[in-house]
Amino acid sequence: MKLIIICVFYPPLKSSAAIQIQDLTFELLNQGHSVSVITPDNSINQRVIIESNKNLNIYRFKTGKLTDIPFFRRTINEFITPYKIILDIFLRSLNLKNHDGIIWWSPSIFLSPLIFFLKFTNKCPSYLIIRDLFPKWAKDLNLINNKFLYRFFNIFFLSQFLIADVVGIQSKGNKKFIPKNILFKKIKIKLLKNWYSPISSKYKSKIDLKKTILKSKKVFVYAGNIGLAQNIENIIYLAEKLQNSTDIGFLFVGRGSRYEFISNLAKKKKISNILFHKQIPNNQLEYLYKQCIGGLVVLDERHETHNIPGKMLSYLFAGLPVFALINKNHDLIKFINNNKIGFATDVYSLDFLAEKIKKFDSIISENKNIYSNCKTIAYKNFSTSKIAKQITESLTNKKFLE
Repeated sequence: MKLIIICVFYPPLKSSAAIQIQDLTFELLNQGHSVSVITPDNSINQRVIIESNKNLNIYRFKTGKLTDIPFFRRTINEFITPYKIILDIFLRSLNLKNHDGIIWWSPSIFLSPLIFFLKFTNKCPSYLIIRDLFPKWAKDLNLINNKFLYRFFNIFFLSQFLIADVVGIQSKGNKKFIPKNILFKKIKIKLLKNWYSPISSKYKSKIDLKKTILKSKKVFVYAGNIGLAQNIENIIYLAEKLQNSTDIGFLFVGRGSRYEFISNLAKKKKISNILFHKQIPNNQLEYLYKQCIGGLVVLDERHETHNIPGKMLSYLFAGLPVFALINKNHDLIKFINNNKIGFATDVYSLDFLAEKIKKFDSIISENKNIYSNCKTIAYKNFSTSKIAKQITESLTNKKFLE
């Protein structure tokens, strides 16, 4: 198949979305498909830069910045992005015709005009990979309190389903947040789990815990976005509670809108068992994880949606058990606990969490196969090759698309 992939995140960005889209792109190429990636890039100096290599073409369009900026400015830039890309396609007379399918990632929720244009041009079906259910999660966290603003964003959220032929959700629990019909159109929903392609690398990590304040401690690592959706403060308070009574340490590696605030909070409290480090290359994660006892997954308790963080997949593929503090009734609670790949809870009591994290060692000692089990579960559920086949099969299933 000849496919178009559209996402506002793509390397050199190091976000989990960028890595996942790149992994999907490479896997589709491995399976014999031809791929054109369309992505905005504020770092380039030209209106469009095209990178070509055999069956892969990457189209980078000059746009405004979309990450690590104030909410209002990001909204404006995201809103403008699809129209600017359409204009540049015309101005450069880019040949983006004769494709067999379009795959697009949400967020952003503003890409529908571009998808509509490309669908009209190519006369082909589209597959919407929907991840963060924005603006729903922002409303849950009281980040959007204005009813009119919420309705404004929700119009764009719903417009995606009018354009998409297939909608892939990451967890069964999210199905209830997707409308069954819009304007007499039946929405075709598929369970499309998150995916990850492990990097078998001999690269050592920049972080050697033996040379840090966490030396000789049992370290729990958090590697990923540190933003509003995670509410990392819970772990800061947990670390503070444990610092004088245990040999447990916490390592945060990443970036995000709350990185500076969280790291400054830990400094202000003079917490001695916590360490912050800026994001490191993905090929160094496996070596870093070998120095740790568990991987942290943290979500704000006010969430009602079901998010499967990419960081959790990187833990499991490396054989690292998970300690998850997530929102009530999240699908991951049963998944993690039933598959015996760590511990997951929706109880945010610091006393309860302190007790459970102290006993994490016993979870590992009682299940001697936990490390291999993590990898087995990861390959069974989150293999990029399976996901790529699932998407292409949906795009070619005429009966399903009717």
